[in-house]
Amino acid sequence: MSQHLLIIEDDSRLAGMVAQYLQQSGYTVSHAGDGASGLSQVSTPAPGQTPELVILDLMLPDMDGLEVCRRIRALPPAQA
Repeated sequence: MSQHLLIIEDDSRLAGMVAQYLQQSGYTVSHAGDGASGLSQVSTPAPGQTPELVILDLMLPDMDGLEVCRRIRALPPAQA
């Protein structure tokens, strides 16, 4: 089974290029276009979609990436 990665990036073109490269390397990749969507995918992932790594943009439209990182780190261990 491949490892699941989550890209939180508001530039969909850039996220698509990075996702394509990672998929060619054997990873499963999901994308969130803003911090709130990314946090949702980390805290309540769809079955089989729990990310093992998050690639995080620092300048997102709804909150900065550092805040997203703080919130991910504050999740209970089963979710973070």
